[in-house]
Amino acid sequence: MERLGKLIDYLWAALQHPEVSGFELIEYLDVRSKVALQEPLMNQGEKSKAEAADRLFLRNAQIMLERIQEVSDLATVRQKTRVLPSHWWWYLDEITHEGEKVSTLRG
Repeated sequence: MERLGKLIDYLWAALQHPEVSGFELIEYLDVRSKVALQEPLMNQGEKSKAEAADRLFLRNAQIMLERIQEVSDLATVRQKTRVLPSHWWWYLDEITHEGEKVSTLRG
């Protein structure tokens, strides 16, 4: 369980700086998937911190996607690594695209 806590702490700290390289951001997506696989084992504090990390993914989706696109195509990475559909953080490209559509409709 200590390893899970360290992973979550690492992810939380890392996401405080979304302006890092696309390679690092892809690593963060992978770390979040590792955390997700252990969600049934999380205590309430770990769940809260993972949810806070998720909010950072959403808040910084655009900048993170831009950085990732500098080094790779997210859809291609997602396909090659066989990402689970429930791991929504791997879909920042689709999330930001949907957000743009909503903004256009409101504008």
